[in-house]
Amino acid sequence: MQLVSNFGDIAVLLPGSLGLIMFLAWIGWRQDAAAYAAALATCLTAALFAKVAFAACGGNHSVFGVDSPSGHAAFSATFYGCLAALFATGRTIGRRLGLYGGAAALILAIGASRVALEAHTVPEVVIGLLIGAMSIALFATLRVEPERLEFSSRTVVRMSPLAALYALCLLLLAGHWTAESFIDAIAAQFGANMHLCR
Repeated sequence: MQLVSNFGDIAVLLPGSLGLIMFLAWIGWRQDAAAYAAALATCLTAALFAKVAFAACGGNHSVFGVDSPSGHAAFSATFYGCLAALFATGRTIGRRLGLYGGAAALILAIGASRVALEAHTVPEVVIGLLIGAMSIALFATLRVEPERLEFSSRTVVRMSPLAALYALCLLLLAGHWTAESFIDAIAAQFGANMHLCR
């Protein structure tokens, strides 16, 4: 389960996301690059605010069984969902369904792995998935005239650094770094400053 969870790790998806933005800008798809950057910013901001809001009073004051919404679920839904939308554009209905179905299966597997590892509860994963869905919807809205990504040899060569960066982060960084302690410190300070935890 840890291997599956690693596919949603911020240490993998943040460099992968930055690489995707650079790749899209490099091939001249600046609108798609900007759309994904906006979706990424929305996901990270919403996930941070949700984590701070729920964790402001610590683990002993959970709301509806939620201590900290799943960042893995939110980020993986955003990254893999938007990636599927990019690759599915202009494809046949069968290929689009395959791409969307594959992305959904991976996203749900990552969410399930967080529950299996007892890192999050089901409601925490659901909140994360909702944040991801909101980010994907923003990405789709901002793509005014989406184009089909052709898999020419030139495109494959241009994608290879992105794929290599993703693979390196997955192999070397996943599971070794987390932002949770930083977020918990922010949440505790927020709760104290706002006098929320009496």
